[in-house]
Amino acid sequence: MTHDAEIDKVETPGDSCHLPGVGGVGQPNSATYPTLALVAAFLLQWALLFSIRGPLWDATFYYAYARSIIFDGDLKIDNDLRLSYSTNTPAFAAKQLDQQRTATGRVPTPFATGSALLWLPWLGVLRLAAAAGQEVGLAPPQLTGYEWLFVAGVATFSALLGLLAFWLAHAVARAETGRFSALAATLTLLFATPLLYYQYREPLYSHATSAFVTALCVYAWWRWGQAPPAAGQALLIGTLIGLATLVRWQHVVYLGLPLASTAGWWLALPRPVRRAHWRRPLLYLALSGLAALAVLSIQFALWRLFFGAWLTLPQGNSFMDWRAPLWQPALFSTYRGLLPWMPVALPAILGLLLLAQRRPGLALPLLFVLALAVYVNGSARDWFGGGGFGPRRFTSELTLFVVGYAAFLEALAGSRRPLARRLGQAAGLLAGLALGLQQWILLRYGLLEKIGGYHLSMEPAFEWVDEPLAAFGQRLAAHGLDFLYSPVDFFIFPGSPLDRLINAQAWPGRHLAALVATTAFLLLLVGGGRWLWPRLGTTTAARRRLAFAAGLALVAANAWILFWA
Repeated sequence: MTHDAEIDKVETPGDSCHLPGVGGVGQPNSATYPTLALVAAFLLQWALLFSIRGPLWDATFYYAYARSIIFDGDLKIDNDLRLSYSTNTPAFAAKQLDQQRTATGRVPTPFATGSALLWLPWLGVLRLAAAAGQEVGLAPPQLTGYEWLFVAGVATFSALLGLLAFWLAHAVARAETGRFSALAATLTLLFATPLLYYQYREPLYSHATSAFVTALCVYAWWRWGQAPPAAGQALLIGTLIGLATLVRWQHVVYLGLPLASTAGWWLALPRPVRRAHWRRPLLYLALSGLAALAVLSIQFALWRLFFGAWLTLPQGNSFMDWRAPLWQPALFSTYRGLLPWMPVALPAILGLLLLAQRRPGLALPLLFVLALAVYVNGSARDWFGGGGFGPRRFTSELTLFVVGYAAFLEALAGSRRPLARRLGQAAGLLAGLALGLQQWILLRYGLLEKIGGYHLSMEPAFEWVDEPLAAFGQRLAAHGLDFLYSPVDFFIFPGSPLDRLINAQAWPGRHLAALVATTAFLLLLVGGGRWLWPRLGTTTAARRRLAFAAGLALVAANAWILFWA
């Protein structure tokens, strides 16, 4: 047997894992019920939580990128900040950030641009629709980009991307665990993470888009990347990781997926085969890394435009301490630490460890990326995420937690005896309800009452106070039955569709219009992509043309940023 034949015998897990009802594989209707369940949960959360309001604080900068490109055709965001002051908080307006300048004469922006890039197509369509409305007198003659049409449209688009993140996470979990475990895990995570806040209350932050792009990374790697794939697939995985890093720079840790899986694949080969065939995994890593670097060139160009340097840390060199001195509070502090505020992470990690026993090629790279995420988050001076809600930076690892928690539930209900299996499933459902209730209590009272602690100082020092764990638990328990005594106040949040309908006795027309229009646009995008992709990528020549077109688009984007923006 030749060395090439030996290599071809090595199992490629991603090639054997197919999504039911996707790509013509499996039963066409086998994914219908989980999809309907996820959509129903989304609509319930949207009705209870979704808010239409202008961008606040960090979201102001994320939205300013997209608004400046679509409305002004540039990246001078000083006027965007001024326009936001009328809908922003007085404390933000008092900072007068539009008056600050960098060495290049631009207003400094410390945030990544990837979310805005994802929003651009829909914001552009909304701008064209508004322009058509102006022609026939249905829209005011002057539009700033901060009217409800644009804000609600982009916010809804971001919330729907969060739903797609859960759908992708469920797809991976369903293929690796049982049907019940995957759906129960996904529905639990829908309610048991801080994404609940950032998907509906502050969707113009980057966290919903972050969960989506990292889910895309894990999904693509799971399908094609657990053993060195073809060149086109390596480029796709690298491109998605580059896009994810544009959304939030910390997502560079997802390069750990191809790195860890390639190392495991290569080390599993017989020693003679390993020595003779090191070029294939090296080529895979090189192509993935180069594709990610090519996409990241957009961020390098933006840093050059705003700060005069190709590579920089806008928050200052002291913002990160790579000795990771804050990993313990990032994990254990009652002031937004991962485990007290998102305890579903603990059984999820245990589930990944259990999954590693039968699927090490999947679980170990996921655990590696999670360890890297803890390291990065524990290296940031504001490990608690500034003035945010919960351990929000860990929402990027949504798919990892869904897969891990599904594996945990699978083990919990893994008995061959029917009664024991039913009891395990019931325990999983009860745990999901408890985890969701805990997160809802934190969402309902944590911001107002500062449950768990508060920060003392943000500048120049980052100092915080955290509550003892026992006191933290007692304060949560004190609200444990509030949903029985005042369900409307407990579940329905101000500004949500149900708040408009029940409390304000007004029809939530803007909420509904934004949801219907944005859903239609997203369905057109997904349907068009599924129709177009096979026609573009069925041959090697077609894939090369597609890669060439993508390269030209990157060059054009960088040229526009550097010379015309």
